[in-house]
Amino acid sequence: MIQPTTSLNEQIKKLLEENLQYSKETFVLNKKIYKYIFWKKIYSMIKMIVVIIFIILAINYLPFILKEYVYPYQELLQKVINISKQENVLLLDGQTQEIQKLLKSEQIEEILKKIPKTK
Repeated sequence: MIQPTTSLNEQIKKLLEENLQYSKETFVLNKKIYKYIFWKKIYSMIKMIVVIIFIILAINYLPFILKEYVYPYQELLQKVINISKQENVLLLDGQTQEIQKLLKSEQIEEILKKIPKTK
């Protein structure tokens, strides 16, 4: 059997020590990476919680805020609707006058008899 020489043993020992040193450095870097990932996850969770809280607050308070801004427009819209209804009534009154001109008074009385009376 061939006996390893001392220089070969020393080289192997030196390589093992270098390998151990690199392993330690890799371990330290891995610890830093894991810490970074851990805090990144925590930060992401905090951001998600904040967003969810704002969504919940918006759902709760948005109707009250919108009511303040939409109410004046609803009043304006209601006034416009009332004006258009009045115009329609005026048009109907004009149409009834035209119908009265075309019909004889006896025909109008017959039509009025056929219409049910409301209280």
